[in-house]
Amino acid sequence: MKPKYILIFILFVFTILLLLAFIFPKNGLKITDDITVQFPTIDELLNIEKVKIVDISEIIEKNQVAENDYNEEEGKLKSVMTKDAGIIYYEDKDINYEQVSRRLEFPKGNRNALKHFFEELTNLKSNNKLIRILHYGDSQIEADRMTSYIRYKLQSQFGGSGPGLIPAVQPFGFESPVKTELSENWKRYPGFGLRDSTVNHSRYGILASFSRYAPIAEKIIIDSLSANKDTSEFRNINYSAWLKIEHSPYSFSNVKRYSQCRMFYGYNSKPIDLKLFTGENLFSSEILSPANYLQVKGWRFNSTPSYLKMEFKGSDSPDIYALALDGLSGVAVDNIALRGSSGTIFTTTSTKLLASIYRNLNVKLVILQFGGNITPYIKEDYTFYEKSFYSQLVTIKKLIPDVSIIVIGLADMSKKEKDKYVSYPNIEIIRDALKKASFKADCAFWDMYEAMGGNNSMPSWVFSEPPLAEKDFTHFTVQGSRIIAQMFYKALMLEYNNFKKSNTKKEDIIVENISGD
Repeated sequence: MKPKYILIFILFVFTILLLLAFIFPKNGLKITDDITVQFPTIDELLNIEKVKIVDISEIIEKNQVAENDYNEEEGKLKSVMTKDAGIIYYEDKDINYEQVSRRLEFPKGNRNALKHFFEELTNLKSNNKLIRILHYGDSQIEADRMTSYIRYKLQSQFGGSGPGLIPAVQPFGFESPVKTELSENWKRYPGFGLRDSTVNHSRYGILASFSRYAPIAEKIIIDSLSANKDTSEFRNINYSAWLKIEHSPYSFSNVKRYSQCRMFYGYNSKPIDLKLFTGENLFSSEILSPANYLQVKGWRFNSTPSYLKMEFKGSDSPDIYALALDGLSGVAVDNIALRGSSGTIFTTTSTKLLASIYRNLNVKLVILQFGGNITPYIKEDYTFYEKSFYSQLVTIKKLIPDVSIIVIGLADMSKKEKDKYVSYPNIEIIRDALKKASFKADCAFWDMYEAMGGNNSMPSWVFSEPPLAEKDFTHFTVQGSRIIAQMFYKALMLEYNNFKKSNTKKEDIIVENISGD
């Protein structure tokens, strides 16, 4: 073919493309509800807009989790305890706390928001108590992501062991921090999202859900009465169920050690036979009495069982809110992942039940990590969310006297626009709503969005090598979640060390004043 014909053909193709760019709808041509055909506009053809790629190399380099950061055989981090000027503070030898990527923020710079929690940490070595940290979040923390690393670091520094709170029925089949097996008749009843219509109360408990192996009796009787059936037969049904808890192969070594198990349950109308096995051995056999209130059953072990197995038998099932596998002292850190939740669960559940469980568990710090689930529903104003989230914070503070609260803002999230991935336009507005609610309630705030690089940073995490975020451009990978968790941990420990130093200075001043008199 002669060159002039090739040139004519190329010009013809470009002319057709330009015509299509002029006449094609700007928002694309919708074929079906799920399929829309896009074509570049004339402006996009002539002025190719490039999405700014965020360079996260410095962030990753400063917060890389080294392979030798922990020693699984010894079950502790490679860290040192430093004594300086009469105070003891904790510092990983490879971390420079003055180079924290993103610091915690406080209302009007008032760092007293974490004072009570830091005081508890300081006194742990002397009082030999067990204190608790609850890490609530959405699907970003599922499978113990982020929580596992925070737990590992804190327990290695301040003592403590065990996975903490776990539900009888693990949602979505996740194994971490423990692996569970159970009989087929168990059912989980969540207190958020689409609730089960058979539940006629709001007693969902600390994990925002409860589990049962027998149907809810009230519903059976109501349905039977409406069908003119004799309900006496339901009072004589015997149910049996079993639940087995094993160590997860994905857990840190400290999680695989615990000294006690506590079961939080209640509201069974009939007595229940319960047998507890530690491995193959029968550890205890007892009767759970009927009760219309919260009950706690506990067992202590001389050594960690290879696995726990519970066998239930009776004509009803208790509502089981949580099982707590802990050490006897130190720090317990719980992963409470609520897929699909926006964090507005505390005002819609029984506060009486919540207060009872919180009091029993000695909760000293609550971490709330939400916001991602409302991001796809784009609005210009999120004042409604700010007010609702503030109500949650106020409720928690009423339920747990002197509790400290840290709110972790949402991560960057990307959506695809034609051939580019860009941040949702409302992320910073939602972040600001969470921050305003936090400061109004006198809580600390950690900006995860800015910590990971800010606007359009998620693609850099997704396309990193190895990948630090999933290809849904929303969730971190395991490695990415550990980097983010380390960034948060370093920010928290920086504030703790500053608290220790500040308190020491105050104590020195008091001593000087006394001696001067």
